[in-house]
Amino acid sequence: MKNWITLLFTLALVTACASPGDPTGAEASKRGRVDSKNTQNIADKKQVYIGDFRVSFILRDKDGTTAKNSMFDRRADKGDYAKSFMSARLTGVSEDVFQQITDQAYEDFRQRLAASGYTVLNRSGLEASKAWNKVSKEESPNPPYAKAFDNSTSSKLMKGVLGVGHVDAITFAPSSMEMVKASSTMMFPYQYGVASEEVGKPLVSAHYTVHFAWFGGESDVTMNYLTNEREMSAETTMGQGIQVIPGAAVVFTLDQGGTFSKSGYVSLKDPVVVAGAYGVNEDTTSGATKAVNALSSTLGFFSGKTTSSKEISVKATPAYYKQGVLRALSEANGRLLKELP
Repeated sequence: MKNWITLLFTLALVTACASPGDPTGAEASKRGRVDSKNTQNIADKKQVYIGDFRVSFILRDKDGTTAKNSMFDRRADKGDYAKSFMSARLTGVSEDVFQQITDQAYEDFRQRLAASGYTVLNRSGLEASKAWNKVSKEESPNPPYAKAFDNSTSSKLMKGVLGVGHVDAITFAPSSMEMVKASSTMMFPYQYGVASEEVGKPLVSAHYTVHFAWFGGESDVTMNYLTNEREMSAETTMGQGIQVIPGAAVVFTLDQGGTFSKSGYVSLKDPVVVAGAYGVNEDTTSGATKAVNALSSTLGFFSGKTTSSKEISVKATPAYYKQGVLRALSEANGRLLKELP
């Protein structure tokens, strides 16, 4: 029996979209590339239902940089290393602000879809479908705002999506819409496709993931000619910057899925970046972490292995954060919807 259909969006993600030569993602954002499949199948289907719309906001993330000896250097100890880790957490944004962002991004999506020549049908027709009423729904936000920083909830949910286990996130649907219950890998229930066939109209869904920061790093291995020893250094950096990360997608569901499915999607291959600070950074590294860093530095003198960690809280000015995120989401809406026929 089929249980799940239709990937909500394709996965092409790395932490905060960083690359060695473009840590902020700004250059990638300028490229503005998208990926698509089967868009021609919706060309003559201008009446659609919006089945699902959601925005996931990353609240906490972590990245690291490692310096180690080359595997081709026979004189070096291959086990030596220097590691640097940076964790960042978004604070100062209330549940109401996240909801306002989602509602406004949804309205922008609806207007752009209509401007592209599509008629968004009243959801009453969809809700009258027996198959639609069998589609499992869940509460928004997910997880509840009070539990958003609980590693047993949000991190588990995002692990299947981002491929990492250190990300905390919270997902919102518009105030006027239920959130379809998706699997840990963002697959929709089988009945979702059945509902599309039953109402005879495409079900359009959209999902965006918004990051609050970018991570970068530098590592180096140098020779100290006075001591004839190699010295290693690693530094992880973090900066403020809003981005809708790659993999965000608009999906149109026409059937129950399978090898010959006519359903398709348009997804971001590059991030949408809105650069600039929207708050202040606060060093919230705990005393215990600082003590571990000091011990690692001391022991590293003898072992050749050092690890350091730092924790930063980004205290957002809500109005600035909202402005930046809405700008990024509107740009993402535009990039994706312009690819529909």
